[in-house]
Amino acid sequence: MPTRSDFTTAQWRALRNAPQLVALATAAAGNSGLLGSLAEGLTAASAFAQATRASNHLITALFAREEIRAAHEDIQALLRPATDRTPADHRLQDAAIEATRAALDALLDRNATADADDFRKMLAWLAEKIANASKEGDFLGFGGERVSEGERKFLSRLYGVVGRPDAGAGS
Repeated sequence: MPTRSDFTTAQWRALRNAPQLVALATAAAGNSGLLGSLAEGLTAASAFAQATRASNHLITALFAREEIRAAHEDIQALLRPATDRTPADHRLQDAAIEATRAALDALLDRNATADADDFRKMLAWLAEKIANASKEGDFLGFGGERVSEGERKFLSRLYGVVGRPDAGAGS
């Protein structure tokens, strides 16, 4: 079972940031409005709490309070006004995909195949849980769709990296 000391700083950063970025990118991909965004945020917080009880010790370590705090600092730096005009939701999605690839490469470099599989499943589970947290485009609870087109596009990109494993409860 790999631990933080088995990875370079950049590899650990990718492992630690990928779940946070996937959660934010999924939420930002849909236009959920105030109440929908609140539901997605609460769903992410609940999923993070559930991940701290995962049977995989690496995943548990990634969701420790200090790791979440460090990931938030990295993501805030990413979202600070950039010189390019790329919208924040696109920067989040690109960063989530890049961090996911780097994290999986780091795990596979360590021959941590089981951990890589659990990590893949956890990311897909997290994104799906957030994408399904609220309806998009509804009015007072009527109409709308569970997963928006933007969320479907991001999920498709994510599945291109992690595959589409059977969603487990955070491994």
